[in-house]
Amino acid sequence: MKRIITFCFFWALSSHFSSQQAADKALQTLNDKFSQEHIYILTDKDLYLSGDIVWFNAMIFRNFTISDISTNFFIEMYDRNKKQILRRRFPVFNGLVQGSIQLPEDLNEDVYYFRAYTPMMSNLSEDFQYLKQIPVYNPSSPKKLVADKTSSWSATLHPEGNSFIQNIPGKIAVRLHSKGTPPLQWEGYVIEKSNPEKKITTFKGLDGNVGIFTITPEKDKVYEAVITDNNGVKNTVSLPKVSETGISLQVISEKDNIKYKIQNTAEVLPYYNVVANIGEQVVYKAKINQLKDAFQSIPTNQLINSILQITVFDDKENVLASRMCFVMPQNLNISSPEVKPETLSTEKRGFNSFNIKSKDIPSFSAAVFDPEDKKSLDDESFLSSLWLTSIIKSKIDRPAQYFGDKRNAEALDALLISEQWKMFDWKEIISGKYPNIINNASKYISYRGKLTINAKPAPQQNLILFIEGEKSGNQVFEVETDSNGEFFFDNMIFEKPIKITYQINEANAALKSRTNVYVNPVNTFISLKKELPPVENYTLVDRKSAAEISQSAEITKAVESRKYKKEYNEKVTLIEEIKIKAKKKNLTEDLNKKLSSPLYNSINETVFDFINDNQSAASSPNIMQWLQGRVAGLSINYDNGIPTPYIRQSKANVYLDEMLLDAGSISGISVSDIAMVKIIKDGSVGMSGGGNGAVLIYTKRGDTQPASRGNSLSNMTDVNFFVMEGYNETEKFPDSDYGNSDLSKIGYDYRSVLYWNPLVEKNDDTDTTKIDFYNNDTAKKFRFIILGFDTEKYIPVYYDKIVP
Repeated sequence: MKRIITFCFFWALSSHFSSQQAADKALQTLNDKFSQEHIYILTDKDLYLSGDIVWFNAMIFRNFTISDISTNFFIEMYDRNKKQILRRRFPVFNGLVQGSIQLPEDLNEDVYYFRAYTPMMSNLSEDFQYLKQIPVYNPSSPKKLVADKTSSWSATLHPEGNSFIQNIPGKIAVRLHSKGTPPLQWEGYVIEKSNPEKKITTFKGLDGNVGIFTITPEKDKVYEAVITDNNGVKNTVSLPKVSETGISLQVISEKDNIKYKIQNTAEVLPYYNVVANIGEQVVYKAKINQLKDAFQSIPTNQLINSILQITVFDDKENVLASRMCFVMPQNLNISSPEVKPETLSTEKRGFNSFNIKSKDIPSFSAAVFDPEDKKSLDDESFLSSLWLTSIIKSKIDRPAQYFGDKRNAEALDALLISEQWKMFDWKEIISGKYPNIINNASKYISYRGKLTINAKPAPQQNLILFIEGEKSGNQVFEVETDSNGEFFFDNMIFEKPIKITYQINEANAALKSRTNVYVNPVNTFISLKKELPPVENYTLVDRKSAAEISQSAEITKAVESRKYKKEYNEKVTLIEEIKIKAKKKNLTEDLNKKLSSPLYNSINETVFDFINDNQSAASSPNIMQWLQGRVAGLSINYDNGIPTPYIRQSKANVYLDEMLLDAGSISGISVSDIAMVKIIKDGSVGMSGGGNGAVLIYTKRGDTQPASRGNSLSNMTDVNFFVMEGYNETEKFPDSDYGNSDLSKIGYDYRSVLYWNPLVEKNDDTDTTKIDFYNNDTAKKFRFIILGFDTEKYIPVYYDKIVP
């Protein structure tokens, strides 16, 4: 597997360089075979009603950049008793996921847990899987949710580098652990236990999580910190016991360098090895023979914003001290698109059109919210998930504050002093102790099967598989079993279950009846082992009457929005019924259903209909030239004089009537003979593999029906078959279009989401994309959220602003 981040090593040697072979090798093994992925999910709302659809966009990362490992994404929903309510599976394209989940109508009002993971994540610690609590309301439930306003807090003290050594000055991070809302203000002072009247030093809380102070401990003294909040609540916390000797590690993170200093008051060692890692990749290592009272420097000009762990080893590769810090907290490297209004209206149901310019980013997700809703964005952002909470799994109050315009770098550093690196344990991986891989990260939908004849494995047999489309006839594939009678196929993308009928090549009837195939998916759902955390910020109480709803402006708007949606959908249905009378059906969709079999459909596809539209295309010399410039990300290059399609600079597969061909094979086909062309940009197509996307060309066949390919499998008797489960379907997000005068008469509109598009593609010629939406009845400002990732520069694409 390729290394996602390429760094140079920096040599900071006092004498000569040592490779630190065991630690390097262990971390390289971890990165190559057991790499930890992380998930960020943006949902369309913060709370839901039973029966709602949850729309979400997800991004999968590793080593602080987009992941190239997983192609499958699992998401599950649990109640507070750990009963699974539902589970869904979606494909991953270039580290990105889009999906929707229909909540059951009869869901009781309560807080529910959403868990998400990839196959690789299911093999590693569950602590790093995505887990979020989301309230769901139902006025018909016997109980209702109310806000739990009780709060309490405790505190812990953490010396820098985990060492508290006599006569060595050091930083101490004060960490607040709050249940409920943390205190608005808090402060404290440090005393020596035998002399509590004398304050050695004082400190104030930097935010709701941390404070910091510096102290030089003395031998045999016991220190305590006395902490008081703005409500007068007081706690006394003991500092660690003062050590007579030891290793201290001090770190300062600056714009151009990360400086560190090691001090040793214990026995003198032959040398010290210093290793700095970002995720599972070593970015710095040094062998130091002689300690000096001076700082060493790690240049940051080739590093990315991330959490860096610095570890000091002795000559036997035992960990002596470690410390986390953030790389370049003063200079966050973000690609931020330009958003400019073409038409701006904050009037009731006013039409808005904005241009988004993103020069180096081919695609991104975009959402526009009513700023009065989606308040969770102020607490947890895309940046805080990528750079902080993906690594630190303890509760952090409002992690987004550390990466906003008013961020406090000192507070972030104090927070990292109070935490320990938990993605891996140096001692374990150096000794060769790695996780067991149960769920392999195979490509997309993958199955492993076994063929038996007379209940015995059938090695080296050719097995013919028939896949029947709705109207496209049978697709035929052949696989060969290995010496154990087993076979494997992967790289398939399809929705809904499909039926696979099979037979042995040239099998006689008697043998056929004794042939069986057993298949199992390579990637599947993995049960949650650990217990769910307790519900936070809510409690359940009895509902006095069926008409009583939980009191909150946000909940009231959600209920009213549900009424609006129903009224809008009824009006749209009426309009559509009128349209249907004039035009019986959507001809392009119908053509696509007629010509495409299940394995050749995609969630993200662009269809060109040459039967009902695009009549002028017949004058083009060939179909590839006609496609040039018509699909974002698709370019036609000439390879040895043959027009060849490339999708995002990678050569795409070409299919003619769902048969994989060379691009040159279709150059002689007249455009007038083509019924439909379909562009699939992400993932693989069919069972032939190829994950760079595809151009599918369908020829005219009489009444645009595919040619007959024999008897329908559904009409055949005495056939063996098995069923493969596909991905779950993603519902299209409903846009509100008030350009229609009938729809503008809807009674009220309290939509919190004004625009939602998980895949916005820029125009290659102008680097600009236009998005249009209509306002609701109340919003006077719009909150734009644009997310993506620049895989060339290893930096996030992020835009979170309120306009005008």
